[in-house]
Amino acid sequence: MLYTITNSGLQNGRPTQIGANTISLAYGATHVFTLANFTTETTPAYSDPEDDALSLIKILTLPSVGTLKLNGIDVIVGQQITSGQISTNNFTYVSTIDGDYTFTFDAADVGSNSLSGLSTGIITMSVAEKINLPPSVVGDNAFNLSYGDSLIFTTANFTSGTTPAYVDPEGDPPQSVKILSLPANGDLVHNGINVIVNQVIPVSEINSGYLIYEPDLSETALQNLSFNFSVADTGSGIHTE
Repeated sequence: MLYTITNSGLQNGRPTQIGANTISLAYGATHVFTLANFTTETTPAYSDPEDDALSLIKILTLPSVGTLKLNGIDVIVGQQITSGQISTNNFTYVSTIDGDYTFTFDAADVGSNSLSGLSTGIITMSVAEKINLPPSVVGDNAFNLSYGDSLIFTTANFTSGTTPAYVDPEGDPPQSVKILSLPANGDLVHNGINVIVNQVIPVSEINSGYLIYEPDLSETALQNLSFNFSVADTGSGIHTE
């Protein structure tokens, strides 16, 4: 009688551990994934019995907002993405609005090329809130007055009438004007009271005719007078000086 014993040898095991990772990015930004995003940066970190490297990931679910793309094409559920495709910067997440959005994945190793079967592979894309920027351009203006003339300012005198004209990155209208310095002679008057340095005057009150330059009638010679100002937009409320 003959007994035959077959020893198949040690089988290469599939990954035993894949984890979760949170990736932060700016509003509207695109994130280019790296292998570390799915291995050493996860909690717990990727682990394989033979210490085999990651061979591929499989996308199990998609983020509810934003888009996963491979080579510029939208990724679908069940799609497998190789480590080579990740390493060559071809796998990206394109964000749209702020918030936290997750997708799930499984991973296989190069030794077994088998997926782990675990459900712990979770990537959270944390997109920061949009930051409203202050005005990007605030220009200069000049007026020629006759002796004794007052000047009632309008908002246009500080925005569309300046050189260059007021510009805001988001197209927000102006909110207020801040007086940074005063003319050497005469007075800036707001609602009947002399303006002081760093006083903030709402655009609505300028439009109502409350901001006026009143000359010093004791000065009869030709004068070139100036004052500095800054403008804030309605979105950020920050003055650009």
